[in-house]
Formats: sequence, C-alpha cells, structure tokens
Amino acid sequence: MGITKGFIFDYSKCVGCHACVVACSVENSTIPPLSWRSVTHYNRQKLPLLGYVHLSLACNHCQEAPCLKACPSGAYKVDPITKAVIHSPDLCLGCKYCTWACPFDAPKFNVQSGVVEKCHFCYHRLKEGQIPACAQNCPTGALSFGEIDEQPNPNAFGMSERNIYPRIKVTGDEVKDAVPQLDQEATLSPNVSSRRLLPFVNNKSFDWLKEWPLAVFTFLSALLVGWQWSGVANQSIPLSPWVFAAVGGAGMLASTFHLGKPFRAYLSIVNIKTSWLSREILIFGLFMFTGFASKLLHLESLEIASMLVGVLLLISIEMLYATVGRSLKDMISSGSTFGIAIVFAALFAQQMNILIALLALKTMLFLVIAGQGQHKPSAAMAMISLVRLVIGFLIPFGLISLKNESFSWGLLMFIIASELIDRFMFYYEFKPARPFANNYEQPDY
Repeated sequence: MGITKGFIFDYSKCVGCHACVVACSVENSTIPPLSWRSVTHYNRQKLPLLGYVHLSLACNHCQEAPCLKACPSGAYKVDPITKAVIHSPDLCLGCKYCTWACPFDAPKFNVQSGVVEKCHFCYHRLKEGQIPACAQNCPTGALSFGEIDEQPNPNAFGMSERNIYPRIKVTGDEVKDAVPQLDQEATLSPNVSSRRLLPFVNNKSFDWLKEWPLAVFTFLSALLVGWQWSGVANQSIPLSPWVFAAVGGAGMLASTFHLGKPFRAYLSIVNIKTSWLSREILIFGLFMFTGFASKLLHLESLEIASMLVGVLLLISIEMLYATVGRSLKDMISSGSTFGIAIVFAALFAQQMNILIALLALKTMLFLVIAGQGQHKPSAAMAMISLVRLVIGFLIPFGLISLKNESFSWGLLMFIIASELIDRFMFYYEFKPARPFANNYEQPDY
C-alpha cells in the first residue's frame, strides 16, 4: 500500500462554519448557490442519543474515479502531475450521470451553463507547492492536506464503502458517540433509537420529476423490445417498420431533453470502454437499425438479431443504475425495463393468461415497494397506488376475463398508462449513494 497526497478531515474539530466552502468559492469564482465543496450534517435536528457531526466534502480525486468511468463523453481526465481528476466543460453533455456515480456528491450540475462543475484539487496551487484553498483556510484544522496512506475506502462514519481509492483520510468519527449523560438519563429506556425518528437523507442532487426524459426514453425502449419479442408467437400483433421508427425516434428525442447541452449528444458514445451510458446509446442505435431493417425487409435472421440486441439494450439500461451504488434489493422494482418488456411481449403476442399473471405480480410488487418506501403516510402515494391498481390490474382483468378480449387498443392504453406509472416510480425510488445515506434507519411504523 503506497503513500499519496490528499485531504485529511477530522470530525472532532469541524464546527460547520463553512469557511472551507467560502474559500473554495472565492478561489474558483463559483457563483452561489453552486459550490464545489459542501458541508453535510448528521442529525441536523439534534435529536438525543445520536451525537451531531459535520462533514466537509468536495471531490476526493479517487484513483478509481467513478465519475471518470461513468462519463460518456470523456470529459474527465487525470492530471499527470498532481493526479487530480479534472473535468473539461467543453466536452460535457450535461447528462448528470457523473453526479449519480459519485458517492461523495462532488460533481455539481450548473443549471445556467448546462454542464457539470467540480473541485479540481486546486491543482494550479499544488503545482506551485501550495495546498488547496479550502484546507488552507480552515480555522480549526478540521480540514488539512498532506500525505496519507492509499486505502480502498476511508472506512469512516458517513463515507462510502466502495473501493474507489479516494484521496482522503478521515479521523475523529468517534466523536459522534460522545452523547451527553443528561441525554441518556432523559430517556425512559437506554434502548430507544432516535435514529428511527430521523428522515432519510435529503438527496438534493436528484430530483426524480426532472428525470421524465429518461423515464420516457427507457419506457419506450422497453415497449419496443417487448413488441419485438412478441414476434416469436404466430398470433402476434404485427409491427410496422414506420411505427417502430416513430416510437424509437420519439424516445431518442425525449432523451435529449435530459441533456444540458443537447447539441453535443454526438459525444455520448465516446467512452464505450467504461461508461454504461455510452454502451446504452450505441446498443440502442444498433437495436433500432436491426429492428427497422427486419420489419422492412422481412428477414427472420435480422428479427432474431434484433431480439438479442434488445436483451443487451435492457441490460445496459439496468446497469446504468446498478453501477451507482445500488444494492440488488434496490434493483427489484415493478418499473424495471425487463418487467415492462415482458408485459408488452405477452400483450402483443396475445398470451392473455400470462399477461394477467404478470400484471397481478407487478401490481403486488408495486404496492409492496410503495408502502415500504414511505416513512410517513402519504395521501399522494395512496392515490397513485389506487390508480395503479385500477388501471394496471382491475380494468385489464375485467376486459380479458369478463369480456373475453384478446388484444384491443383500449387494453393497450390502460397497460401503457400503468407501466408508465411504474417506470416513473422507479425514478422516485432511485437514490444515488450519498454521505450519511447508510446511517439512517427506516421506521417500523
């Protein structure tokens, strides 16, 4: 294990004064509220029996930087002298995938410029023998800069456990356990856990409503893949090549609304080596080509190839979210693209018994996950769940079982609506890894 230079943070000395944040903003001329360094608080409400600590974080310039690997356009490079991970705004698409990938919440999306910004280690200062401005201006010595051991992860409270070799050493986290004796005596039971009263981490860097372009793109991709799969059945509903192209084109157009710089979309396949986003875009293009050609030329070989490429497309979509620190449990969702594709495959293949079974299973999964995800009762979630139950299962079940319908456009509309709700809820449930995210418990009530 070698020695490198990086940040040194001491929990026991940080008072949350934000001097490091101000120093960073002054040094790099960032405009508030955007800041490359931020101070996160654990137990902001100061509930008893928990302790109360601050954590100052910016980019830790990891040796296995997840932002660099995730970026589809190759906007991240490593400075050969300082080993700082540098972001090039001229190559940035504004896709924000790096902001999901970083467990330290370091890359920040600038709404005004449409690109991401982040700490560059004050590498201009390092080359002159100085230390980063944030460390130089910390009044308590909580944040400093110097030689540290190379470690796979900081192994500290509130920090990610991913082995990405961040250049930061964290000390003093035992201070969180220094609970005043009076707090302990004020409770009726020493086993009371105030943690369960805390809300989940407010993930300000991820607004699920703004992810509607991705929800639409991934939903339409899954719909087309399912329609292609249905071609193995003799009684499947035929798919016109022009409808195929129109639906795929609508998905591609929707996805550009997610980019801060949509006219740089051509750069999205630059980093195929490590970025699942680049792979997704490339495979989507291949799927559209093989699918359209198979419908236009009526070639069975192309039809089979398109079905196989469709599987790869859905894998690439799911891997986008699996590689940002989500556990296998988190990936189980009624809104997964594979689930959506299988439902549409059964519908277009007119396998109604299979369709009913799938809809019942997905509805139960939706209700279970929606219920578990609410630490407080929500009238909005209750209404969404009721609508999802009605249009996603009760009405289709009635149309198929009571009216003996096979495929109909009315049935298709109800299933499209319910599956689209599922996909949007996937983004509602999606939370990228963040500091302290694993230090909060979900209440039992």
